[in-house]
Amino acid sequence: MSGSKISIALAASALLVSVLFATPLGQAASKLVLPKNSVGAAQIKKSAVTGLKVKNGTLMAADFKAGQLPRGPQGPKGDPGPQGPKGDTGAQGLKGDPGATKVTRRSGAPGADAAPGDVSVSFASCQPGESMVGGGVTASGTAFSKASVIASAPNDVGKWAVAVRNDGAGGSTLQAYSYALCASP
Repeated sequence: MSGSKISIALAASALLVSVLFATPLGQAASKLVLPKNSVGAAQIKKSAVTGLKVKNGTLMAADFKAGQLPRGPQGPKGDPGPQGPKGDTGAQGLKGDPGATKVTRRSGAPGADAAPGDVSVSFASCQPGESMVGGGVTASGTAFSKASVIASAPNDVGKWAVAVRNDGAGGSTLQAYSYALCASP
């Protein structure tokens, strides 16, 4: 197109625009042209904007409420981060008591002879500086195979106490023996 033809086209367009805006039709059309950012939530009727009226790719995740968008697939595992600095060493604890290095069996005095139905009692104790860690019972006499252990345990005064009943027939005897297991450093 030559320069004179462009000038004529431009002049005709300008005339058309001025005539249209000078007429009632032009003025009505100008009222339909809205200024930028002049329409907001208050001017849009409920359910007026649907998915068909929204251009694909124009909405962002921030335009949706939490939970409205489906989660995508889990991504690949990332590389491990750098190792952190070594922590401080804790304070040293208190020194404990020395443990037992020697355990000795200390026998108690034999209990009195027990006739059938009677009980023989014996006590064993540790020496000073030793700690009792256990104990037990033995018996002897003609009713040995008919003995019933009634008690074998530490008592309130730091001794291992045992009591054995003679369940044998007439004329049988039974004697209880206690022992304590004593530990020393």
